Amino acid sequence: MSITQAPLAYQATVGIVVAFLLYLVLFLAGYIEFDVSSLLTFYAFSVYTVSLAAVLGGVLLGMFIATRTLSTQGFTPFEVSMLRLKDDINSLQKEVKNITKLMENSNEEDNK
Repeated sequence: MSITQAPLAYQATVGIVVAFLLYLVLFLAGYIEFDVSSLLTFYAFSVYTVSLAAVLGGVLLGMFIATRTLSTQGFTPFEVSMLRLKDDINSLQKEVKNITKLMENSNEEDNK
């Protein structure tokens, strides 16, 4: 799979991570300099971002766990209806095959 086939959100995430890593390398090499207030602002923003990601991750993980624990009780009503439809289709296919065989047999008898 090439990078152009990847979803746009994935491409954007990879781009942001690469840009951030390039920024860190330039900062560590001394090409980018900041004063103390800028570093404090960057640190506060970093703490906020990590906290937000942790809360959102916790919520999504909780939703996933809740969904998995509730889904062990059996099929949902939609899944049950789809299974019934599948059974109906299978029975109709068998009936059509039986009718086709009967018609072929009657055609063979008529030709004799």
